[in-house]
Amino acid sequence: MYHVFFERRPTRRPTQQPVRPQLPQLPGALYEQLTALLPDTEVNVHTANETYYNALFLGFEPQTNTVSLLVDRFYEDGGHTLTLDATTITAIDLPASMQSSSSTNLDDEVE
Repeated sequence: MYHVFFERRPTRRPTQQPVRPQLPQLPGALYEQLTALLPDTEVNVHTANETYYNALFLGFEPQTNTVSLLVDRFYEDGGHTLTLDATTITAIDLPASMQSSSSTNLDDEVE
């Protein structure tokens, strides 16, 4: 004769999808500025705790909100790569030496 067995427990557990943590949203202006910056651009990066002057922008990874910079490149030992969370950045600007000279007053040049 045939014997039929019924298992009360399922043979396979349903797999749970790993929960990805939601990345904090960047302000729109900062996101646009980071995506528009070209690699090897010299920038000043301001965070709540520190400011990195004349840092070389290496790249921005929007999926992880990370910014890569080369800092302290003018020292003897050369620079080191720094990876920042983009949400800690309060402002990014170009160094004064690279800003356009259109803001200079023409009267100062004529003497």
